[in-house]
Amino acid sequence: MSIDKLKVLGLLAFLFIACNSVKKQHLNTSKTEVQGHRGDRGNFPENSLPAFKSAVEKGVDVIELDVVISKDHKVVVSHEPFMSSHYVMTPDGSLISKENEKSFNLYTMNYDSIRKFDIGSKGNALFPQQQKIKTYKPLLAEVLDSIEDYAKMKRHKPIRYNIEIKSNKEEYGKSQPQPDVFVDLLMQVLKSKAILERVNIQSFDPLPLNILRKKYHEVTIAFLTNKPGIEKNLAQLDFKPEIYSPHFKLVNTQFCDSLRKKGIKIIPWTVNEPADISAMISFEVDGIISDYPERVLGN
Repeated sequence: MSIDKLKVLGLLAFLFIACNSVKKQHLNTSKTEVQGHRGDRGNFPENSLPAFKSAVEKGVDVIELDVVISKDHKVVVSHEPFMSSHYVMTPDGSLISKENEKSFNLYTMNYDSIRKFDIGSKGNALFPQQQKIKTYKPLLAEVLDSIEDYAKMKRHKPIRYNIEIKSNKEEYGKSQPQPDVFVDLLMQVLKSKAILERVNIQSFDPLPLNILRKKYHEVTIAFLTNKPGIEKNLAQLDFKPEIYSPHFKLVNTQFCDSLRKKGIKIIPWTVNEPADISAMISFEVDGIISDYPERVLGN
């Protein structure tokens, strides 16, 4: 082979490598944000410190979690304002029946009592690969401190937080405080941790979001929905949210185009199956909330 041919082949090889490098850099800067739903619920007890640490270990961008309020006005990390029969056991190890679960109303219990319940040893039949670990419902303050310390130890980039206010207008004063009180209690914790620039707050209930925007306008807000009709849903808010977070089955090209024209980010939930994850990525959504963050990270 002549020297000229070798030079040409070398130049082609260089261009191939350079083009691929540019392509990879583009993909890295435009990649879909990965959010660990309730930490890493598919593999560890939901909304627990082990689940949150696992999500950080796997490399998520955002930790998604839920908060409720205890009788003594502590902000507790929990999806339900009661002890779910799916995965919670009493302090003495007894099971909780479906019929009786709502009698364990967290809003009528002080946090020192809530902490004694085991949320991990039973496992969760809906997530058969979830590890069974004895653990508890933590306070939001403890979760934030734990994740921040763990991320620093692992030299992970700063974690962001997607915090859901579990609120239902039919439950005001029953299993939760009034929305203005709920919002203030949550914001007290977040301000004390000085992480507001890395937080967005979401809810299905528009009232606490409207209060949040009026009183704490600096907070990024996401509106959660499982109902069709973008315009109808947004009309419940007194403002335009930064993020619209729909059930993933509502998402299609027209749906995404409509929200992008409004300048609103799209972060669907809860996307677990590989085919659905690939579909969401093809729509170029801004983020994906998943019980199995490793599936999104590996896509």
